[in-house]
Amino acid sequence: MQIPSEIVYKVGYMARKHFDRHMGRVNWEAVSHEMRLPVLGCLECFDPQRTKIYPRRCPESEEWSPEDLMALKTFTETHFRHMSVYDWELCGKYMNIDHSDCIAKMWALSKFQMTPVLFDEVSEYRQAGLLWPTICRKTMCGCTADILRVVYASTNRAKVGKSKRPKAQFSISKHQHWTREEDDRLIELLLQYDTGSDVDWNFISKTIGHSKNACRYRRILLRPRLANRKAADIDDNFSDTPTSASSPTVAD
Repeated sequence: MQIPSEIVYKVGYMARKHFDRHMGRVNWEAVSHEMRLPVLGCLECFDPQRTKIYPRRCPESEEWSPEDLMALKTFTETHFRHMSVYDWELCGKYMNIDHSDCIAKMWALSKFQMTPVLFDEVSEYRQAGLLWPTICRKTMCGCTADILRVVYASTNRAKVGKSKRPKAQFSISKHQHWTREEDDRLIELLLQYDTGSDVDWNFISKTIGHSKNACRYRRILLRPRLANRKAADIDDNFSDTPTSASSPTVAD
């Protein structure tokens, strides 16, 4: 359905009006109140290119602010309908963060589970005055400090570990139309880059024949294989390193 240009203009005007420079995103609840439209309705009418409010890049490996992380969690729990690509695009508009980064961060958040032992460790370190990045390194919890901080703050010690883990509400499309050869090719291409932030998705998309977003989502699903491949390459490089020759013996 074609959205009237007048509505698009009004939503864009309100988005600029309620853009919080400190937070780096729009207060969509305020926009919704003034427009008298649901938040999702405002997001559907919002054109970032027209308003020149461009999405931020916030890779999953970097720490997000607690406010951004809680906003992401709340939005997915409140507004997600079918967990489709379109839902994630609306989430990206709401967060003013590239929606592929939202997917990766939410995936990491949903995978992390607090345990009683970890909760007690974190509590001891917090009482000792340690900062969250230090606590994250010491506990070796397998997540970034922002996720550990938010999960710890929202966890009740009396209940942690006693109830069964709820069924995850977060899922990613399995993209069943990918072939084994395409997966292997994607991994080979990704290994050419040092970090996830410098990947040339245009080149990868044209090389493999899938859209950029499809390649980004597929990378998330292939993370275990990609990590194993990187570890194997490191081991191979280490084994190929020549050892120092033993000192020659001098004949009498």
